[in-house]
Amino acid sequence: MKGLSAIYGREIRAYFTSPIAYVVLTVFLALTGLFFMGAVRDYISFDTYLREQMLQAGQAAQPANLNQFLLRRVFSSLAGLSLFVLPFITMGSFADEHRTGTMELLLTSPLAATEIVLAKFLAATTVFVIMLGLALGIVCSLFAYGNPHLPTILVGFLGLFLQGEAFLVVGLFISSMTRSQVVAGVGGLGAVLLLWLAGLLGEPGSTLGQALNELSLVSHFEDFSKGILDTKHIVFYACFVFLGLFVTLRSLESLKYR
Repeated sequence: MKGLSAIYGREIRAYFTSPIAYVVLTVFLALTGLFFMGAVRDYISFDTYLREQMLQAGQAAQPANLNQFLLRRVFSSLAGLSLFVLPFITMGSFADEHRTGTMELLLTSPLAATEIVLAKFLAATTVFVIMLGLALGIVCSLFAYGNPHLPTILVGFLGLFLQGEAFLVVGLFISSMTRSQVVAGVGGLGAVLLLWLAGLLGEPGSTLGQALNELSLVSHFEDFSKGILDTKHIVFYACFVFLGLFVTLRSLESLKYR
């Protein structure tokens, strides 16, 4: 555990003593605010239109469903934004070690490869959790003006966290295979985008199409965005993260024999 905490502390310092974390957090927060304001504006317009239509039809005016017409859109926007941001958090995890020549020192140190991989993953997760915390603060501003369903918000952010963890392990694995941070960032983005859209690659209704849809990271997120908590999706993301960490560990250990 001492080795894991040492590498974790080193990684956290690397994130926050360089512009990476600040740039990523600033961009993510700014875009989250823009998407949120756009979603709120569209919801208000739709709510006004719906109330007018109901009054014209002689019905009592009812507000538009906040969870369906606002929160779901916000969660989908945050999921897409995470896809484009998270690979650039992990791009330097191992690629920078290769570039600076410290990878050999890590591999020959008393530290276990498992500790190295877990420490880097937990450090990236910490930055991601900070991002989600800032986004949660923005979304929770709805409580000052309305009465959103808190469990729906919490389930949505749980889905964002699990999907984001899947993005992080993919980026970590890509970073372990290259010396270039640019290649790691772009490669990680391409890999998670492919997994995100996997359900569109097969013919709908076919066996291949169904299999690809089950592998799609976005198909398992849809229920979370609706406020539906299904354990099968939690199990899928947990297994995906475990597999991603496992192949990253194997990739790291293979360097000893190259």
